Amino acid sequence: MMPLLAFLRIRGRSNCGFRLWIPLFLIWLLLLPLVLVISPFAFIACLAGQVNPFRAFAVLWQVLAGLRNTHVEITQGPTLVLIRVL
Repeated sequence: MMPLLAFLRIRGRSNCGFRLWIPLFLIWLLLLPLVLVISPFAFIACLAGQVNPFRAFAVLWQVLAGLRNTHVEITQGPTLVLIRVL
């Protein structure tokens, strides 16, 4: 299953920051028309490159589904950025 929510937390020097939740399901809905328009071209490109298009779609789906439970923590000096994908 594809991730539906992402949480972003940024904390600065003064130990105060903000948290933001990003509804990924809305982003997936907005990208759906673009995917439908691009998919025939991607299908033709896969055939031209001698790649099985159904296998390529399956791999892309697995990569997106693998984003669930991703936790990224970036620290640069006193600044902290946390990203969690649920």
